[in-house]
Amino acid sequence: MIKINSKKMEITIKDLEKNLKTLPKELLGNVNDYIDFLKEKYISKESKSSSKEETFKLTENQKKILDSQENLDDSEFQDHDEFLAELKKEYEL
Repeated sequence: MIKINSKKMEITIKDLEKNLKTLPKELLGNVNDYIDFLKEKYISKESKSSSKEETFKLTENQKKILDSQENLDDSEFQDHDEFLAELKKEYEL
């Protein structure tokens, strides 16, 4: 049940659960990361007055993504000049 206030619509946990159940499973990680981001943003707003230096905490999923990119082999990348030449050839630029 969604309660409507004249100024702001109040969303319940049940509303969120209902929405999440209809979401494709591959997007659930994104939603979870966004919730972590919102919580962190809210916490940092509260503590900003006490500290001018901002710190960023990564979610476990973000850490995994960074770790997987850390040890990439140079052979997995293409030289930018080669890539540009391919684009020019393919799209007649």
